[in-house]
Amino acid sequence: MVVSFGTEAGLYQEAGIAPVVCGPGSISQAHKPDEFIELSQLERCLGLLGELVGELT
Repeated sequence: MVVSFGTEAGLYQEAGIAPVVCGPGSISQAHKPDEFIELSQLERCLGLLGELVGELT
């Protein structure tokens, strides 16, 4: 897969760890002039992170 952004996911994949790349907003709006993230997307992301912390602790 080719994407127009970078992450460390490839390093994890090379180490045999299956990465998951996620975050708020739409990649179609990201890393372009006038990029933005809707407040509702940030709220959903915070909820997801909160649930993840709850599962891992």
